[in-house]
Amino acid sequence: MTNSFKTLAAAAIVAVAGSAAFAGPNYIIPGNQASSKTTANVELVRADAPATLEVYSVHGGERVALLGSTDVKAGANTDVKVSLSTAPRSNIEFVLVGANGADLAETNVNNIQ
Repeated sequence: MTNSFKTLAAAAIVAVAGSAAFAGPNYIIPGNQASSKTTANVELVRADAPATLEVYSVHGGERVALLGSTDVKAGANTDVKVSLSTAPRSNIEFVLVGANGADLAETNVNNIQ
């Protein structure tokens, strides 16, 4: 019976470690930007660890200026609002940045009204 318990305990440890390593990707689902003069809206941000959501203006496929940012917690963050320093003129890009400064996820929003 002791052998069975050790086998079950080892299997449980492997399962927990495996699920932590593959808890899910980081991603961003933008919200409606129809009135994004002072605030950018994000429906959902999924982060594996605490991170920063940054909003950039984009021109010609390149990030031109940082318009605003906000911290997000690990896990699912819903209805995230990012205050903008200036109103975007065209496209914006949401970038999820980790504590080490690396981009974890990004998504573009075209046709800002």
